[in-house]
Amino acid sequence: MKSFLEKSKKNKILIGWILFLVANLIIFFTSLLVKASQGSWTSEAWVNAFNFTIKTIYLDNFLKQPALVLGFLVFVGYLIIGRGFRESFIGALKTIIGFLLLGIGSGILVGMAKPVFENIKELGGGDIVPLDPYFALANANAYLRGGLVSAIAFTMLVAFAINIVLVLLKKWTNINTLMVTGHIMLQQSAVVTTIFFVLLFRGYDWNLAEVQIPLILISGIFTGVYWAVGSSSTLKITNKVTENAGFAIGHQQMFGIATSYKLGRFFGKKEDTAENRKLPSYLKIFEDNIFTQTVIILLLFLVLFIILIASKPGIINDNFNAFKEIKNGDGKTVFGKGLEAWNGTFKDANIVFLIIGGSLRIVAALIALITGVRMFITELQQSFQGISEKIIPNSVVAVDVAAVYGFSINSVTYGFLSGVIGQFLAVFIVIGLTSIPNQNIITLTIPLFITLFFNSGSLGVYANASGGWKAALLVPGIIGFLEIIIISFALKLVAVQGEAFPHNIVNNKPEFTENPVKDGYIGMADWTLFFGVFMLFAAWNTYLAWVIIVITIVGMLILAQLIDTGMQTKQTYFQKLFRIKPELVVHN
Repeated sequence: MKSFLEKSKKNKILIGWILFLVANLIIFFTSLLVKASQGSWTSEAWVNAFNFTIKTIYLDNFLKQPALVLGFLVFVGYLIIGRGFRESFIGALKTIIGFLLLGIGSGILVGMAKPVFENIKELGGGDIVPLDPYFALANANAYLRGGLVSAIAFTMLVAFAINIVLVLLKKWTNINTLMVTGHIMLQQSAVVTTIFFVLLFRGYDWNLAEVQIPLILISGIFTGVYWAVGSSSTLKITNKVTENAGFAIGHQQMFGIATSYKLGRFFGKKEDTAENRKLPSYLKIFEDNIFTQTVIILLLFLVLFIILIASKPGIINDNFNAFKEIKNGDGKTVFGKGLEAWNGTFKDANIVFLIIGGSLRIVAALIALITGVRMFITELQQSFQGISEKIIPNSVVAVDVAAVYGFSINSVTYGFLSGVIGQFLAVFIVIGLTSIPNQNIITLTIPLFITLFFNSGSLGVYANASGGWKAALLVPGIIGFLEIIIISFALKLVAVQGEAFPHNIVNNKPEFTENPVKDGYIGMADWTLFFGVFMLFAAWNTYLAWVIIVITIVGMLILAQLIDTGMQTKQTYFQKLFRIKPELVVHN
């Protein structure tokens, strides 16, 4: 019976591969014959037909379409792990639909938030960048419009391959962890691809292969090394938090939580854990994702609209039930462009309800975006994890940071509250700095719920593990304060560089890019603190950026040699050099 089932499974895999190859052969030869038949049957016609088939059919109509690329990756991945044609096709279909749902959510998100931020800027207030990973993903999709959007998927694929290679070479790399949190991988690939285009290729036409290929490769290598080393830095300390659950963290603040753990012992004793303290019941309401997200977004846009209305009352119609553009005598819009988007949710209602409705619509768009991401990432993650288990069966998976929350729930709340205070204290300072006339060195950044909760809450868990409740209440606030200050300077520098150079050539005329981070940035510790410092130096000069990126990659690989993973059988060279004594595993 067992042999029959194995034979049946092999037949399903074989049938799946045959159907896949036949479909591609039909597409290829049909395109080739149709194109070649349009002129004389010469060798030149066949060469032109071949080039047309590869470039137009496969590159323009497939590889430049991220939904199709991701669906293809899932399809092939499922075939490799033996799912058969039917399951592989369904998985690919779910992936494509999920990505399209992401596009719907991100379109609404950008369409609602962007006009408000741009009109605030028109008042002389400068850019406002929301710090949220899904805003960052939507921003990257909007910024890398056209052919380069699919570069995000290819960056993620290269990065995953690099992570696998580093684990395969763990004898020399001291890396055992494999990143499998697909939604995080997608967000980080999007941000790195966007930022690296500005740092390394500003001024070049991004439709050129000689721009896209090196961009994908360097972005993928950097991201893959970060995944491997960052997740490895969380392995031993996560086992301490979870009482040896056997997984690492693959999220947006891997170096951040390792730093929090190291700092925690300076603020208290781990025996005085937050879990032994009773929290007021009213604080539990902030653990509800949708509630807290709605409150923060509603408050943010209420404040922004109060500023807009106080400065330009003409954006409200005479009945106080719609926003409108302010036009000059020639009929040209001078203020309020795009604010009509806020009229649609609660149509013809008072402007207060229009703002409430628009804010709720942004929350709904975020939920749609997150649902779409989870839908296709679930399939992609299974595909990636299945492939990795075949290649590196003894690797440790790096999962979402929420997996540790059940082990230390009070410290999550402590960290969240601490982070809110620290980050918004920094926001008020940044508001003051952005108010300086003619300043061009800092931009206003606003952390939203996902950043505040999953970033600061996670830092609280690991600070508590080494320094108890006092550390959980202090470390996230200190780190959060530094995050906002650093990233506000760094994003302004990147924005200035991005806006100064043409990114595309249309009809022999340069198209100047928009601010590459204007509609969102990840906003969590690794990307605000560590990557923020990286951007402060790398954004000054393209050649300097290349040097710093290479140094950073090498530096992370050396850091991996210093990390005590709790899975080593002997010291690494650098551990001996710096007299670090790791906890070694003894095999009997």
